[in-house]
Order: sequence, then structure tokens, then C-alpha cells
Amino acid sequence: MKAIFERKPSDFDLQSLEVSKIIRLPAEVFEAVLENPQREYDFIQENIEQMRCDSSGVYHCLLLTGEGRNDGLLVESEGYGYCRYASYVPDISGLITPVSRLKDLLHLHWEDIHLLHKDVEVQPATIVELDEHTLTDAGKEAWADVLDAEVVRVYNGYYGLQMELDKVKPLRLEKFSSMLAGYCPASDYEKWVTQEDDALSQSPEMKL
Repeated sequence: MKAIFERKPSDFDLQSLEVSKIIRLPAEVFEAVLENPQREYDFIQENIEQMRCDSSGVYHCLLLTGEGRNDGLLVESEGYGYCRYASYVPDISGLITPVSRLKDLLHLHWEDIHLLHKDVEVQPATIVELDEHTLTDAGKEAWADVLDAEVVRVYNGYYGLQMELDKVKPLRLEKFSSMLAGYCPASDYEKWVTQEDDALSQSPEMKL
């Protein structure tokens, strides 16, 4: 267990925050950020629009963490490519739980996540990106039962970033993950998953 101690602190000025996006880095890269937060980093520069302090004084932050780690770093770069404002978090689970439904977590941007069932072993597929814009209206309707699944916990496990769900049929959960990974007919993928303007050229290759 590690913590940051300030010498003779006058007070602890707590700030309201909202995590805009979670970025999971290779463990060695995350360690480098902790050792040198004033360095410029491409992944911070590329996500400047995700960070700001709004009119209510709420900090909208990136949450940086590393593969196989449960600690993290909250970052609000104020338009820069380095950690201009940052706060170390020894255990990030409190920032992403408790949340009752999968759909409640989709205001965050998840990368390379694996959905697992609480009680039944399923074969997870790597979902490259998942957020509130991933599914079309038709997709949200078709997979409403999965989106209503209860989130039990989010953690680093055998597959990497894992989210454990309950109150959903295991087979539906498995099919949902497979669909988002591209293992479905192209017509279904294009109907359920939001496409860019040049959808045909940019959609992931279907594995039929």
C-alpha cells in the first residue's frame, strides 16, 4: 500500500470530479507517468477534449491506470499534454462502483474490456471500445436485457480489464460480446453498431 503525504498540510481541498474516460496503459508506461507526470504524453494530448473544469467547479478527468494494477491517476491537463492537475488513487474501484446497470457505466469510454457472468463461465471476447455511442437505437433495443445487467465489479483479471455482470442470461452476454467483436453477420453489425460515414471501409472485418 502506498500513499502521498504532504508535510504540515494546512487543509485538504477536496474537489468534485467526474471520470470522462478510462485509459489502461501498459504497466511500464503507467509507472513512467507516475515517476514523471510533467512529461508530455501523446495519450493525454489526444484526449484534451475529455478534460475540463466546468462552471460548477467539477473536474472532468481522465483516469489513467496500468495493466494488472488497481491504482490509478486522475488527470485534468487544462489543455496541455501533461498532468497539469493530477491526483493519485490507490484503489480505483471506488471510482467505477457501485453502479447498478451496465448502461449506467456507458457514459465512460471503455477500451479492451471483457464482460463476464457472475455465476456462469462464458467465453469472453475483447470489446475494443464500448460507450454510450457504440450502439444504435436499434442496437440498444435489441440488447436491452444485456444493458440492464447488474454490474457486480470491475477489476483486472485473467483476460485483462474485466466487468462481472449479473441478472442477465449467460448466453445473451456471450453473444453480445461476440457481436461487438465482429463475430456476427455484417447486416446485424451495421444495424446494431454505430458506423462512421464511410462505414463499409472502416467497419471491422466480419468473422462469419
